Amino acid sequence: MIKTHPEKDFVFAKKLLSEISSGDISTPKDLNQREFFWSKELGLSHMPSHPFVLAQRKKPSKKMVELLSIKPTRSISGVQVVAVMLPPFPCPGECIYCPSSMEEKTAPKSYTGFEPSALRAQRLGYDPYKIVSNRIMQLDLTGNHAEKIELIFQGSSFTAMGKKQQELIVKKSLDAINERKSPSLAKTKLLAEKSSRRCVGITFETRPDLCGKEEIEQMLSLGGTRVELGVQNPDDEVYKRVCRGHKVSDVTNSTQLLKDSAFKVLYHLMPGLPGSTYKKDLKNFRMIFSDPRFKPDMVKFYPCLVIKGSELYAEWKSGNFEPMGEAEAAKLLAEIKSEVPKWVRVMRVNRDIPSTVISAGVMKTNLRQMVEEELHKMGKKCNCIRCREAGIVAREKEVDVSEAKIKKEFYEASNGEEAFISAESKDALFGFVRLRKPAEPFLKEITPRTALVRELHVFGKSLPLGKRNKESPQHQGLGKELMLEAEEVAKEKFGANKMVVISGLGVKEYYIKNFKYKKEGDFVSKKI
Repeated sequence: MIKTHPEKDFVFAKKLLSEISSGDISTPKDLNQREFFWSKELGLSHMPSHPFVLAQRKKPSKKMVELLSIKPTRSISGVQVVAVMLPPFPCPGECIYCPSSMEEKTAPKSYTGFEPSALRAQRLGYDPYKIVSNRIMQLDLTGNHAEKIELIFQGSSFTAMGKKQQELIVKKSLDAINERKSPSLAKTKLLAEKSSRRCVGITFETRPDLCGKEEIEQMLSLGGTRVELGVQNPDDEVYKRVCRGHKVSDVTNSTQLLKDSAFKVLYHLMPGLPGSTYKKDLKNFRMIFSDPRFKPDMVKFYPCLVIKGSELYAEWKSGNFEPMGEAEAAKLLAEIKSEVPKWVRVMRVNRDIPSTVISAGVMKTNLRQMVEEELHKMGKKCNCIRCREAGIVAREKEVDVSEAKIKKEFYEASNGEEAFISAESKDALFGFVRLRKPAEPFLKEITPRTALVRELHVFGKSLPLGKRNKESPQHQGLGKELMLEAEEVAKEKFGANKMVVISGLGVKEYYIKNFKYKKEGDFVSKKI
């Protein structure tokens, strides 16, 4: 147990879990009443989160998971995300805002150790097999069918880790999804293609300067499909001020290499860094979506926080730095979200860090709600993928997949050409394909006349494999329609004679059976 975490938080969690076990808490109303009782009784100035409380039990009961789990928003997208926190290991970065020194050797760099996924990892000894198995069990208990799983490896920079350790961590995680242990990574990957649970994607977090050709080939060999780059704020002056250790050119170079290898690219962006201003943040974030050198597929916004133990904490204490507060962050993010292109998905707008360990900065956990309120005041809305997803739109009004029409948007990015092919109605997005004509391919499977399917996504609530929901876009043939449209665009617009798909291990079979693709290296491909 982490000593620097407020001890009363653990007492709070223990009391609630005990009362759920005894039956004293059996409904959400009971839980709400007892939470307020114990927070007042213990003199807490905050309410510990449900994920934190749940993370205190290795094997929580079904009732505990039902009462304490966050509502299944993620399953609306059709896939369950399972986070695997990496064990602490050296990272070459020396960023002054990094909270890693809070708990030496208990959490990887860039994480405090107090996030729900970090607490789960510590409790389970950073064993990937146990972490994934535990999370799958929690999802199953709440009816969030964990048959389609995306793995995301969090903490520090994955590619800074030794290759053997990378391979062991991925193998153990896949073994947990396969529900059997294999003698080698190669065997594990083969089993993952036909297991009862399917790994539909693997995401790695890393730095732009640790994402060259060699690292990309390694991530592909591990089954990678998406990379999250710590871009923060694409400005060399800001990078120098915060001791980031790389340049904007590293961002643009790694972005192109990833896209030319069919990876999906996500940027971590950090408003409010030292050396920046509101105007500079706005200018640079706008540039990310308009300048062809960047143009990520997805973004996560993490406003800069002051956390004890970081170098930035000393600057803040001495009065040399003041972080961006909630109101300013909400206004900035609302301005950005109102301009985000339709082919970008805004994944997050805040870090999952308990307010108890934040010394200054955005303390409130409902920043996304504040951003939505700010957008409403501005009379604007966000048109990003997440905000238009059929499942999310359906919460507010009826959506009808029969009204979906195929739309195409073309744009230049990273010296190549991109096509965003979508199935959407006036109100909702039901699915899309990201298709790319690469600029300078370097992998043997990708020729100059190859078109890359970097993503195919049809939205629908997660269901067990083999089960069907006739009203779900996933079972209306949209995936097939989008792929056929992509092949046509590849031939007619891009002049391609070959298609290559970066496919999750558990989805290769889909392309082979439905579209006559064949396995080629780490991809599936076919001539067109």
